[in-house]
Amino acid sequence: MTEQPTPAGVLVVEDDRNTAELYAKWLGETYDVETAYDGTEALERLDETVDVVLLDRMMPGLSGGDVLEAIRNADVDPRVAMVSAVTPGLDVVKMGFDAYLEKPVKATALHEVIDRMLTRAEYDEKLQELFSLIERQDTLEATEKPEVLEASEEYRSLTDRLARVQTDVESLLTDLPDEDFRVAAEHIQRTAAERTSEQRYESLTEDVLDSSREAMVVVDAAGTVVWANEATEALLGVDRSNLRGREYANAATDHFEGIDAGEESLASLIRTGLASHGDELDATVHFPEGETGTERWLEYWSAPIETGLYAGGRIDHYHDITGRYRRERYLQTLHRETRHLMSTERDEAVTTHAVTTATGALDFQYAAVFTREESTGDLVPAASAAATPGVDPTLPTLSGGTDPVWTAFADQTDRLKAEGHRERTGSADWLEDAFSDWMACPLGQRGVFLAATTDGHSLSPTQRTLAETWAANTRQALEQLARTRSLRERDQKLEQQNERLSRLDRINRLIRSIGPAVVSADTRAEIEKEVCRRLLQMDSVTGAWIADVDLSTDGTVRRTQAGDLDSYLSDIPRATSNASKIEPVEAAPTSPARQAYETGSSVSVADLVTIESDVWWRGRGLKRGTNTIVAVPVVHNTTRFGAIEVHLNRPTGMAEEEVEALAELGVTIGHAIGAIRQRDALLSGGGADLTFHVDSDSALSRLLTTVDAPLEISDVSHRNSGTCIVFVAVTITAGHDRDRIETRLSDTSGVSVLRADTTGMTCVVTLRPESPIQQLVRQGAALQQVKIRPDSAQLAVTVQLPYETDVREYVNTVTAALDCVELVAKNRRSADWESSSTVAKAVDDQLTDRQREVLRMAFHAGYFDQPRAADADTVAAEVGIAQSTLSQHLRTAERKILAELFS
Repeated sequence: MTEQPTPAGVLVVEDDRNTAELYAKWLGETYDVETAYDGTEALERLDETVDVVLLDRMMPGLSGGDVLEAIRNADVDPRVAMVSAVTPGLDVVKMGFDAYLEKPVKATALHEVIDRMLTRAEYDEKLQELFSLIERQDTLEATEKPEVLEASEEYRSLTDRLARVQTDVESLLTDLPDEDFRVAAEHIQRTAAERTSEQRYESLTEDVLDSSREAMVVVDAAGTVVWANEATEALLGVDRSNLRGREYANAATDHFEGIDAGEESLASLIRTGLASHGDELDATVHFPEGETGTERWLEYWSAPIETGLYAGGRIDHYHDITGRYRRERYLQTLHRETRHLMSTERDEAVTTHAVTTATGALDFQYAAVFTREESTGDLVPAASAAATPGVDPTLPTLSGGTDPVWTAFADQTDRLKAEGHRERTGSADWLEDAFSDWMACPLGQRGVFLAATTDGHSLSPTQRTLAETWAANTRQALEQLARTRSLRERDQKLEQQNERLSRLDRINRLIRSIGPAVVSADTRAEIEKEVCRRLLQMDSVTGAWIADVDLSTDGTVRRTQAGDLDSYLSDIPRATSNASKIEPVEAAPTSPARQAYETGSSVSVADLVTIESDVWWRGRGLKRGTNTIVAVPVVHNTTRFGAIEVHLNRPTGMAEEEVEALAELGVTIGHAIGAIRQRDALLSGGGADLTFHVDSDSALSRLLTTVDAPLEISDVSHRNSGTCIVFVAVTITAGHDRDRIETRLSDTSGVSVLRADTTGMTCVVTLRPESPIQQLVRQGAALQQVKIRPDSAQLAVTVQLPYETDVREYVNTVTAALDCVELVAKNRRSADWESSSTVAKAVDDQLTDRQREVLRMAFHAGYFDQPRAADADTVAAEVGIAQSTLSQHLRTAERKILAELFS
């Protein structure tokens, strides 16, 4: 049976029992582990079985250093790894440990260091010494600063000893394990490098530093240039061979006297540095464009050399900061010019400033701005500029297609470059013909910014970034102007709207104030006079008058006026009772009032100055300070009672809402005048009865052609909705088919059967507002009778006019408005106030319109017959109310009539 190898012995020396037991637990499965809790116990347990010692450095009694020294003087020779929370210092040089671990440590670290120590225990004594020295050197270099090590005599002694041992054991390294070979080889290579430092330094200066882009000049203590690298020629524009060996001050005077370096020349600054010996100098140096090359800026730094071969001399550095300087300058320009852009108040100024700044301060060779035309949607060239005179390509107007500028605008890409466009399309368009390179940057919905070169070169990355930034700023300026315009327009609209609402409110208050006056007025003249007086109280109103037309002469007359309008109305006669004497004297074109009367719609002249100079009322209005004239018709249904003309001293006119409100005032006045005329017609016992033949009336005509039986219109009733109902009695004799007639009546639109019996039936025919019969009533007459002419489709309609209504005027009005009517009879009658009975007067004075309608409908339906021809439900359905409401109306009407009869 093969004997198992004895595990290596590990002695853990640690005064912290918990830590010692933790280490023992980590290592117990692999090694034979013993623990000691102080230095004395550790030395007692030390024997040949201990291969590795894990030694705590700080312990009470014997310290870790004392224990290590005792181990090295003992007969046994284990490997010792210091495990301590103390950061190692230079004192570790004299300590003979083989490894150093700084607490806290992990189990893996303990295993690794023990395995490494066990491996090195088998090495030759020289190898063991080598790795011990390496461990100490690595420990120091990991914890101490290089300047501390450089000044340490102990560290130099350590490195010297390591070099000697390394030389002795180099032949043994090939047999080492990989990790130890790597550690040893690295130290050997470092030693070899130190041995060849002189050769490497020479290679550094001649090969490496010459490839640097930063120019460097080395001057010895005597002020002579001893070395200058190759970048000196590129940045300073001088041959370095002309610098080496020369007095630096003289060379600077020859080459750098005209070069700015802040407040003095570069030559002066170099002489100052040479004279100061110990001072550091720095400045920004500007080389202008010229024989030395392109314009550039260098960052200059000069410092003294304090040690080494050239101690007492100086080293000058020149770092090219042209790109950074230009970027900073561009940023300053962008900041300054953007503020100017944002303060500009017109789009034209923004686009012009954008291109001039791009070609001036931002060094673009060409720039242009295309803006979108709102009316057409096209991109049009708004501004362009070139840095080189004579460069002025023709810029097209763009709309759709694959043009790059239009594509950048439509796609809203960040930017569209020439090479990208060529790769996609391969086409040579106007941009390719005009420019060497270009880039289009969209300005949002405002347009496109175009940057281009014309000298055969491409745009640099800095220029591309700059173009995007400047385009973004231009876009912000244009959008800010658009927002400002929008806000200004909104404010103006709101101000105008508020002003209009204020005026509209005043007009509405005027209408409300006129309402009670109109209701209480007894005559048309009172209404018209009050309206003109109230209109004159409105802001900006300087005059108002009411016009009418004499039907017999077609002449314009003024019924009333307010304000000083005599000179304006000098040719417009006043209305008189003898209208036949009035002649049509108003010249064409007619006044706004006459136009409103004739058209039946409002007329608004916002500014008299815009009217042609030969219009008679223009000059008269301007002479009296009138700037705006508004006229609205005075109408009631289809009847025209004239027109109101209002004069204002402001030239802005009236808003649409104000004109509409004024038109409503015309309707209100017309309604009031119409009501007065109807009242006079109904209440006056005198006047005239006029009979008209009406060619057709839709509902009655359909009834006439449908029913082949004698018809008689027995009553007429008006409803609040503007309709009129006519009660028609149909007489049925033995020769008529009663069921057939009733069926036809029921099927006729606008006709309903109210009652029916063996001798006939009563129908209700609804006449719409457009009915000629309705029109006759609306002109101010009271309907008396409607008959159907025998053997004719015509109706004979009789109306009653009040005594003060001019018959001729009424007839002319209705015949002009209605082509289907013809006056056939006129009967004058005198007033007879006693002819109406007490009950009839009660019906007129006591009953409401609804009560009168319900009572009339119930009577004609036979509700009061015995037996009843119609029940309450039938009558209620015909009137369009509930049966309970019908009963309430009937009881109230009966009570009023009986109270009047028996009181």
